[in-house]
Amino acid sequence: MDVLLNDNGDGGEVILSGGDVQGDGTLYNAVYLSLFGGDCFSNVYEEHENDNEFEESLNLPITMPNLRTVETKANKCLKWMIDKGVADSIDVYAHGNDEDKIEVEITINESSGNDSYFALVWENQKRILTSKKR
Repeated sequence: MDVLLNDNGDGGEVILSGGDVQGDGTLYNAVYLSLFGGDCFSNVYEEHENDNEFEESLNLPITMPNLRTVETKANKCLKWMIDKGVADSIDVYAHGNDEDKIEVEITINESSGNDSYFALVWENQKRILTSKKR
């Protein structure tokens, strides 16, 4: 079972529904853990190592080169999905918001023919990853 994580801005929380762990059949967990998994002991066992560069890049000032840096870091974190055949392509778009914060939109064209959309937005001064419908 793919357990649904909810991003609370300080980390992921498991969601309970009626006393049971709520499941999730989307790529949300894979995207969340890829972007925010950070550097950890499990990297020695993984072909695609994680680091904190994406999360750190979100704190850069909003300039065109820094927005491209954020996009590059996000693509690096998510590249394994293409390598493993989960996705055919991944598009990342970073932009500044009215509060001078960097937000990110991610479109994943899945090998199954489905498309998934995610956004990294600011909510109460915390970054939150959300699934989006288009």
